[in-house]
Amino acid sequence: MDFFKQFLIPFSSLKVGTYPFEFEIDNSFFEHFDSSEIKNGRLSVNIDFEKQTRMLILNFNISGNVRLICDRCLDEFDQAIQTEKKLIVKLGTEEKEETDEIISIPNSEHAFNVAQYIYEFIHLTLPVKKVHPTNENGESLCNAEVIKKLKEHQINIVEEKDSRWESLKNIKLN
Repeated sequence: MDFFKQFLIPFSSLKVGTYPFEFEIDNSFFEHFDSSEIKNGRLSVNIDFEKQTRMLILNFNISGNVRLICDRCLDEFDQAIQTEKKLIVKLGTEEKEETDEIISIPNSEHAFNVAQYIYEFIHLTLPVKKVHPTNENGESLCNAEVIKKLKEHQINIVEEKDSRWESLKNIKLN
């Protein structure tokens, strides 16, 4: 059985209107993507699927937690995910991506697979710098031993001032 078959929305049999779809995402979802930064996670995906005559409008609401590796101490931590995204699918002659939010699929399609879009929306929500959150006192929850080692090996660079540039600081520009 194809794992991604469970993420198909068979829209051709639906009448014009709005329909709710729900998906539960767990570790097995992320295992099916080779380049996923996420290996563990539990998320709920709610989609308000609006079928119009020549267009499909999908409003995604994704919430849950994923397990990431801290960029600072390399320990794992849980990152909360909460995002809302919109995708407009036009029915046309060919499959193409018009913008980040608008795609076209052929009229001959009868179902739309949302798995890739769920994957992308989750990854777009991840922070660029993945570090442990801080506690209520503002202290990092990173592994204390690793932080101590990093501070021991930290190189403090002291820049020497070039006296040739000091005189230029006094020039006033009109």
